[in-house]
Amino acid sequence: MHSNERAKHQNIVLRMLNGKMKKCSVYTHFSAAYKHIKVVTVDGELETVDINDVKAIFFVKDFAGNPEYKAHQDTVRDSPKAGKIVKVTFQDGESLRGRVLNPARGRRGFFLFPMDPADNNEKVYVVRSPGIKIEAEE
Repeated sequence: MHSNERAKHQNIVLRMLNGKMKKCSVYTHFSAAYKHIKVVTVDGELETVDINDVKAIFFVKDFAGNPEYKAHQDTVRDSPKAGKIVKVTFQDGESLRGRVLNPARGRRGFFLFPMDPADNNEKVYVVRSPGIKIEAEE
């Protein structure tokens, strides 16, 4: 890489099991096999986060998003077509609905793609943890 090129990064929001939220960037491809993830916070600090402390990782288009926009939970034009539709309800009552290409049963987590393509979330890595409810729809 040339010195004037910057490494491509992905903006993520870590939603922690303790209710906290961290806005960060990752500079490597995220793998569901990871036990830890190295992130750079918006303050420029390098942190290593244990995936077991994470509720979900939101891969976002930008950190600002649109707080007034209410994402559609039903299928809309240009919704993802592949995969099974699932509803995930977290321990704290928050729920998400989207498509899952591979539910990766027995694995630490899986990727969910939001129903609404205009949503600020490009995808969400849902960490399987006690109390999470995953319902597949027909």
